[in-house]
Amino acid sequence: MTADLVQFLRARLNEDERAARAATPGPWCDSGGYVTDIDQHGNSRVQVTEFGTQDEDGQGSGPQGQADSAHIARHDPTRVLREVESGRRTLRAHDKWCEGRCEAKYPEGGFDAAHYWNLKVRAEVYADHPDYRPEWRP
Repeated sequence: MTADLVQFLRARLNEDERAARAATPGPWCDSGGYVTDIDQHGNSRVQVTEFGTQDEDGQGSGPQGQADSAHIARHDPTRVLREVESGRRTLRAHDKWCEGRCEAKYPEGGFDAAHYWNLKVRAEVYADHPDYRPEWRP
């Protein structure tokens, strides 16, 4: 079961990486306007706005749109790629630590159980994916 969980995590990290690399690299910023332009150094830049949201009276963008815009800008492709690398470092450490013991039943408590729990917590981010298994829920 652990090997399946690790395989699932690797596949999701690969998907995240592909999506991040396909997006405009940024940097992304919350600037009140959604455009892609070129900065003074020739780098593409994405500006995220609260596009498509309205305040209570239906006019313009309200506080929710501003919060959405800030959230989107914070999760630019560069950040996603850092998160992917962090996840991969966790899995490389798992591979080194596991050394063929992964299919053994994890005992209640102890380091093995804590290690497995950490992988389950990492996988929980992808709980909405159709391949996620309920038994992986921490």
